[in-house]
Amino acid sequence: MVARVNWRQLAKLVAMICLVQAIYWLLIEKPLFRADPGNAPPAVELTGVQVARLSEPTLAAANRARFEDVELPWTHCCDTAIFAVRMTFRLDDLPPTGLGMVSLLQVDNYRLYANGSLLVGEGRMEPGNGTFHGQKTFLTRIPAGLLQRGNNTLTYITLRDGYPYTDIFPPRLGEYEAMRAHAAGRLWALNDFPRYGAGLLGLLGLLATVMVFRSDDGRFAGWLSALCGAFVANYLYMVQLDPPYDGWGRMLAFFAVNMFIPTALLCFIDAWTRKPVRWLMPLAIAFYTLVISFVAWRLFATPMPDAFDVPTVVWVWVLAAFSSATLARLLWHFAREPEDRLLESALMTVLAVATLLDALGGWFPDFGLREGYLNNAAPFLMLAMLTAFLSRNFRLFQSQAALNALLQETVTQREAELAQAHAREQDLVRQQAHDAERRRIMQDIHDGLGSQLMSMLLSARLGEAEPAKVAEGLQAVIDEMRLMVDSMDSVGESLESALATFRARMQPRISAAGLRLEWHQDDGLRFPDYGPRDVLQLFRILQEAVTNALKHSGATALAVTVASQTDSTIQIAITDNGRGNAQAGVGRGMANMNRRAEAIGATFALTSDPAHGTRISLCLPERTSELT
Repeated sequence: MVARVNWRQLAKLVAMICLVQAIYWLLIEKPLFRADPGNAPPAVELTGVQVARLSEPTLAAANRARFEDVELPWTHCCDTAIFAVRMTFRLDDLPPTGLGMVSLLQVDNYRLYANGSLLVGEGRMEPGNGTFHGQKTFLTRIPAGLLQRGNNTLTYITLRDGYPYTDIFPPRLGEYEAMRAHAAGRLWALNDFPRYGAGLLGLLGLLATVMVFRSDDGRFAGWLSALCGAFVANYLYMVQLDPPYDGWGRMLAFFAVNMFIPTALLCFIDAWTRKPVRWLMPLAIAFYTLVISFVAWRLFATPMPDAFDVPTVVWVWVLAAFSSATLARLLWHFAREPEDRLLESALMTVLAVATLLDALGGWFPDFGLREGYLNNAAPFLMLAMLTAFLSRNFRLFQSQAALNALLQETVTQREAELAQAHAREQDLVRQQAHDAERRRIMQDIHDGLGSQLMSMLLSARLGEAEPAKVAEGLQAVIDEMRLMVDSMDSVGESLESALATFRARMQPRISAAGLRLEWHQDDGLRFPDYGPRDVLQLFRILQEAVTNALKHSGATALAVTVASQTDSTIQIAITDNGRGNAQAGVGRGMANMNRRAEAIGATFALTSDPAHGTRISLCLPERTSELT
């Protein structure tokens, strides 16, 4: 039974294809990749070209070589070859910005010298271990300082290893700024666009790979992933100039990738129809395997140049055959099956037409068709897939609007409940912190002020309260109260501010005792973060040290030094010029200072001798606010 042809649907597809093709080729391809850059700037004419074969890729070898006059374009075939190409030109005036030059060579790599000075020298030049930086087209600037009035010389040293032909074309040479403006668009398409295309299609390929494991029929996602991977590999072939293979391997990689792209495109279109032809995909894969095996045999087992020329002809025929088959498969599907995916179908035909144009350019080089149509059109695959996704899911988004509104209302209510619970938790934490601080203050009053006042009360009741001792005890109580108040005032402030408060408290007392206070503090110190309890312990240590100096040292001066010991350690030292009779570990005062230092993680040290007095130091390690 012969199925009826849906001429109406087929006509719609053809109309959509014509519209999309016109938009792409006239509004995208031509402005981006084939735009007329305008009149070329005045060119510097070459006055002579000479070529010499070299035994090694060095300028010294070129200087020793015997050159022969040639006409450009010039071609050599068919072996590994190192050449020196000498071009001369004449300048009557030196352009202030120098000259700009686009080298047009078909070589693996090259070195470029202007009047004996190296201008271009990327990669390696060893036969069998060279790189392919000569495949990159870019603008080279020849500074005015390297040019001279009269005759100038450009010397290329080229390497060709694998690919049989060494092709030398006349370079484009002119004033630098004019050349930069003239060549900018073309150089962007050759050098930058492949990187953008690789990133875009690599992302789509990654998503397609995930879809392979998530869909019931993985053929569509699998071939989409394979097609994107082939495009990415082709872009990387263009920009990866130091691959892990030699020139023969690079030729095989070129044919393998560029023949797999139309193969994957045909299989992808077949899977996209949702009714793939049973024998088409296996036949396409088998044909590709057979052809690439033949190409590999020709490259590695037959002499040049046929080893390269025959695979090139095969590649062109494969492009033409698979692109035609892709268009035929798409048209056949629309002629026989109900289908509403007109736009994405037309977008994917851009790839098939671009493949066919690349084939026609290989068949008819005189037609003026440039290479690279398929590489330029590849990102339209992403546009086609995005269009398909949006068109298929628009109704789904629309039908779930009510559900989304309900979910949003539920989420808003839940967020309000969480905010209230968070506020209650903050109040509880704040109350617990207040209770803990209240208990600390009560304990400090009981252990410090309470014990001292009780001791003086007992002495008074027993009749042992001497005025001097009572005064000394009251002074200690007052000092303790001040320390507690100062430590509580330091909440939210830095340790530097707390030390300033301590200095203000101690200055009058030291002066009243007849001693001179010297305070030395470095600028820009990073003080550790201490809480009120630790600040109180630090104050007690410092006050004990000051009190001991006032009572027992017989000093005339007291020095406090605050300095950085290491990048993360602050040292506070109290030094007097007294008798130096203090001893570490002797007496309750020294033991208390050492214990309190350990409690806050500091290191306590004491040195004392009659010649230099007594020095008490505290090393405060770095401490973050989180630890505090």
